[in-house]
Amino acid sequence: MLELSAMSQEKEPLKKWVHDLNNRIGIILATAELLQLDQLPAKAAERSRDLEREALAARDLLRQIAQHYLG
Repeated sequence: MLELSAMSQEKEPLKKWVHDLNNRIGIILATAELLQLDQLPAKAAERSRDLEREALAARDLLRQIAQHYLG
């Protein structure tokens, strides 16, 4: 039982980092979505779509990492 508790405590920093990084990715996604509501020049609109696509990919990768290491 003590081993499980120690393992759980070891994962706490990782859980916090995953949570914090996920929050930052959420901010990036929200910003990209808001930018798409504006009438942007074509190049800027393309960049906001790229930003959203890459942020979604980062969020998916973070979820995979969390699933692998945190279960």
